[in-house]
Amino acid sequence: MKPARLFHYRCFVEAHLVSLLSAGQVKLSRPDSFNDPWDCRVHYQVPTEPEDRKRVLAYLTEMHRKQHPSISETERRRIANDFMTNPSELVAAFLEMEKQMYAALCRQYRIYCLTENPASALMWGHYAASHTGICLEFDARCDPFPATEKVQYYTTYPARDLPSVGYEPLVTKSMDWSYEMEWRLIAEERSAARSPLTIKTNNDFLTLPNGALKSVTIGALADDTSRRCIRDVVRANATGVLVRQATIAPDRYELNIEPPF
Repeated sequence: MKPARLFHYRCFVEAHLVSLLSAGQVKLSRPDSFNDPWDCRVHYQVPTEPEDRKRVLAYLTEMHRKQHPSISETERRRIANDFMTNPSELVAAFLEMEKQMYAALCRQYRIYCLTENPASALMWGHYAASHTGICLEFDARCDPFPATEKVQYYTTYPARDLPSVGYEPLVTKSMDWSYEMEWRLIAEERSAARSPLTIKTNNDFLTLPNGALKSVTIGALADDTSRRCIRDVVRANATGVLVRQATIAPDRYELNIEPPF
């Protein structure tokens, strides 16, 4: 079940917060900017059985025909035969396809990472400048957030069959990251978009409607100057947005947020 609120941790940059509050502008990320080296990468299952290899090679041959129409059918058959008789060449081809697919996904998609948990000490440390940044609260019922997808966490790296790979790699991560309780808003960069039905970013930016942002929480280790600046920026640009303050609990490994959610 999708939560009613979703949160985004980030460092505090005054100009970026002003842009969000005054114009609803948020910047989505390219997959190759993420800190997980497996994130958004496709891992293909190399076929080992003869019939499976024939099926996959038939698909690859058709793709090769579309992408390289000038190459003769005789040469194409020779390449396919090499793959059938030399498994190491097929493995190398699959690795190259994975590399090309990752590059294509990075050109095409932009992602906004969100979480269910606004009081994660690890996430404050990792994504909000060591507890000196901010955490944004969004109404998950407000467009475009109903389109968010929950990240699925696995103990093993999924190997996917050709040609049935969609954009599942964009929402698949190792179980090591499950503490993030992540949801992702996925958009296509307009210049590289392939579908008329998706959310679009323009130069990585997406404009949110009024009312989508509900509150800004200040990190527990933000200095007084930053705290005053954040409150002043919110007051000047979005009086309906609440400002909260995270503090370190004195007697346990927890963060308190006031006023509470």
